[in-house]
Amino acid sequence: MRATTIFLVLLSAAFCLKASPAFAVTVPFEESFSVDASNWKNTTSTNPTYVATGGSDGGGYIQTAFAFTSSPSTTPVLFRGHDFFDASGDAFVGNWIMQGVTKLRAKVRHNAPQPLTFFARLASPVSFPGAVAIDFGPVPADTWTEIEFDTVAGSPQFVSLEGSDFAAVFSDVGNVQIGVSTPEGLAGDATLYTYELDQVSIVPEPESWLLAVGLTGCSWLWRRNRKAG
Repeated sequence: MRATTIFLVLLSAAFCLKASPAFAVTVPFEESFSVDASNWKNTTSTNPTYVATGGSDGGGYIQTAFAFTSSPSTTPVLFRGHDFFDASGDAFVGNWIMQGVTKLRAKVRHNAPQPLTFFARLASPVSFPGAVAIDFGPVPADTWTEIEFDTVAGSPQFVSLEGSDFAAVFSDVGNVQIGVSTPEGLAGDATLYTYELDQVSIVPEPESWLLAVGLTGCSWLWRRNRKAG
């Protein structure tokens, strides 16, 4: 196959990926809540409190309150970035596998009286199927801490795929949820503790990022050679 033909095939594939709604996820991307809550929701899918300064980078962040008697669940979801609400302009929505997303990161802070274990649940726009991943490092109180989840098949952080499989979940992500596991010492505690979220980001594998840059460069060379020829 001639080099020009190969290039055109690759260029066409790249265009199709970008144009298809299934691949609309923006990679890399970081939600820093610099202006408002970016349509993220809190524990009850209502608007969280937006705070303009004092975040992990000195700027804005979102905040919610939760008491461990408020839900029968031992893993309450504190924040939701949902396709239905157009959270972050739907930058997180799409096929994470095809777009090479390998990590989900966020900065969190809380004022509970003991370290807490945070989790992420990633699901389709209709909220099922989903995958639950645990950040194994307990987050201490009163300090911004980065949590990180490997979003690759076979990651030891996955504790549940809810009866589905990795491909089914991560080919159609439309709901990013972040929450905490209820520790024994706080079960039944009626105190409203505060939870804060900032700098939610998705990261591509290096190869995918280099491919995108390479295709852009090839396109520029092709246009230049066409004009010269």
